Amino acid sequence: MIHCRLLVCFVLGTALSVHGQVGAKGEAQLRLALSEVQPGSMSSQHYCMLVFADRRFHEEKAIRGSGQAWEGTVYEGNLSDTEWNALDGILESQSFRSLNVRPGYVPLTIQNAHSFTISVRRQTEFQNMEFLDDSSRKPYDSQLKPLFQWWKSARSKRLTPSDAPADARCKLDSSGGVFSY
Repeated sequence: MIHCRLLVCFVLGTALSVHGQVGAKGEAQLRLALSEVQPGSMSSQHYCMLVFADRRFHEEKAIRGSGQAWEGTVYEGNLSDTEWNALDGILESQSFRSLNVRPGYVPLTIQNAHSFTISVRRQTEFQNMEFLDDSSRKPYDSQLKPLFQWWKSARSKRLTPSDAPADARCKLDSSGGVFSY
């Protein structure tokens, strides 16, 4: 009888821990969303990375020439233990968790635009940050630098393009909004 109770407790515990990392559609919850837009005079580059609680990632790289449609490539894979542990250490550090970036207004024109959008899943909500240019990030440089270094390292890896479709969460829009669940 005790063995049956232990087995039931083990099965329920495992199911609950898996449920905590799985979203409503049966896919893993989004842990982190990073988006960067680097505008240029002849074209703009957009990088987006979604990292899920099960260590999978979805990465998109897109380029838009003057007036042309976005030409993008999708990459998918799994983060190694080293990459995951480094990312988790950054996101869970007290200095990063305590970042409280107030949403600003979006001016009609932006000088030296170079935008970043960062959304990190916390217990019941997302920690959202949006920076339109280098000067808006400057007060937070010391807290953001480790994440940007991690991302630069992750983006520099040679990946094989995937046949997966683009993810709507990486799509740029004109609302200026970030993730809110």
